[in-house]
Amino acid sequence: MSGLTVGKSRRERLRFMTLTSSPESKSRKLNADFRALKMRILRKFHFKMKYWKIRTNEGNGVLHIVYRGKYIPQRWLSEQWAEIHKSPIVDIRSLYETRKGLQGIVFYLVGNYLAKQSFERMSWGYSWVFPAFVSCWKRLIEKYGFRQALYLWRRLLCSSFTVTRQVRLNRFLPKYERARLQPKI
Repeated sequence: MSGLTVGKSRRERLRFMTLTSSPESKSRKLNADFRALKMRILRKFHFKMKYWKIRTNEGNGVLHIVYRGKYIPQRWLSEQWAEIHKSPIVDIRSLYETRKGLQGIVFYLVGNYLAKQSFERMSWGYSWVFPAFVSCWKRLIEKYGFRQALYLWRRLLCSSFTVTRQVRLNRFLPKYERARLQPKI
């Protein structure tokens, strides 16, 4: 949900991509082949994919990917994936908010891909939210409790931060916390 929130606040388009495997492809190379595809996308369309993906064990292995970014033509994607992974069957489409907002997208993904199928691995790209965002979220919960942490988290995600190795949290903390963090002169 965090990466979707960041994308919405930055007005980035959400897209859903499915990459399949064939009996001729090596399923253990699925993630390495996805890395090769990302590099081709970068060279051809000049953008780095900000993505979240799950690998399911349906068929010979399938990647379901939500990404924020530019349109990629389905024909080009199919040709590239066939060349890299020997499987031309791909799907790509735009994701739109439902009446329930981003929660509708999350319910769709969880209901169709996490609950109904067994998945092998879930991962995300460096820029999906920011590096070490999971540990940052856990620290906020430990310190403030769930409700206050959720409020601060949403404030952080909807702000304009730059993805770096360390996103400075003290800008989003309550005033009394910021005062404690200020050096005394």
